[in-house]
Amino acid sequence: MMKTKPFQGASVFMSRNLVPPELFDTLHDALKLNGADVFLCCDPSRNGPSDFHVISSPDHEKFEDLRAKGCKLVGPQCVVSCAKERRPLPQKGYTCCLAMEGVKVLASGFEVDEKAEIEKLVTSMGGILQSKTLADVSFVIAKNVLAAKYKWALNVLKKPVVTINWLYQCRNEHRVVPQESYRVLPFSGLTISVTGIPADARKEIQKSLTQNGGKYSAELTRKCTHLIAEISFSSSRLRSSDLLAYFPFDI
Repeated sequence: MMKTKPFQGASVFMSRNLVPPELFDTLHDALKLNGADVFLCCDPSRNGPSDFHVISSPDHEKFEDLRAKGCKLVGPQCVVSCAKERRPLPQKGYTCCLAMEGVKVLASGFEVDEKAEIEKLVTSMGGILQSKTLADVSFVIAKNVLAAKYKWALNVLKKPVVTINWLYQCRNEHRVVPQESYRVLPFSGLTISVTGIPADARKEIQKSLTQNGGKYSAELTRKCTHLIAEISFSSSRLRSSDLLAYFPFDI
């Protein structure tokens, strides 16, 4: 008995203007051999449940127009992966690849629009963006060390805590890339001022801060998150009557 081909019943629209020319023949063969009806054009009016449109990337000028019209979009890598694994094309808004299939990601410290962008990136690779701190999270993406879930991820979950740039690189390479060079640096998001410390030591502190993602502030302002000081109350900054406005501790 002949098995049903994985793309059987799918109508796939693939214009030469929307995919890299070096991949066109490979994609066309993969689609035809796996049972898809291939149309060598772009037709935004075709947005039915069995209609798919192949597009090179979300950076293509036609991407937003097709998505706004409710078209299901798939990337070249997604088509190739589905063909190799003999599985149907995904029924999602946009899938560039399957690199994060089964991967659960938690994002922390981001604004609403930033988190929406992260969700698009994760789901476009087949992953899931979680909203709760559960033990089965695979990766945590944090804006900086001030993010609410940063310490939990680092000390309790003991999973990699990375920047959003890691996600972009995963999408670019269509794989889960190593996390080490994308880890959130220990002073990321911190603005630190120094007082009562010799100039040479101050320069070393400044160098260490910038190398580890922090910002050095020559002046103590309301933007400062931390103050490094000698344990002495002779410093003019520590005697400042405004200090309590910056830091919630008694002096």
